[in-house]
Amino acid sequence: WIKKGVPLRIEVGPRDIAAGVAMVARRDTGEKAAVPRAELVAGITDRLQAIQDNLLARARAFQAEHTKTIDTFEELKAYFAPKNPERPEIHGGFAMCHWNGSPEVEKRLKEELKVTIRCIPIDAPAEAGKCVVTGEPSARRVVMAKAY
Repeated sequence: WIKKGVPLRIEVGPRDIAAGVAMVARRDTGEKAAVPRAELVAGITDRLQAIQDNLLARARAFQAEHTKTIDTFEELKAYFAPKNPERPEIHGGFAMCHWNGSPEVEKRLKEELKVTIRCIPIDAPAEAGKCVVTGEPSARRVVMAKAY
């Protein structure tokens, strides 16, 4: 069950039955707790919500930590270039850059840096700037990343 990714595992052994408890293990933290049988069913929803909240908070923190605002093509190249070209490492990260909307720029990014535009954030405020590749006016930033 661990390999299948179940978020909550309930273990009941002979001693647990005798004690009137069940062991509940969380996958996200590894925490185990002895829960009285009377509280077991009622507490499942709360535990699952706590797991969901924890995973979402970790994912948002990871995303924020691995997202960089970039304003020049040189910065973009440096951000996605491997430190050792002979043994390139995986670079997981996102770049928030201005883009002029041109398919030619998108093609150049893919050919030169193997970077693609992942999305145009709908909740991000409009921010005037210059395209990182051409220097042409841009109304907002887009998310760029490399596929591995």
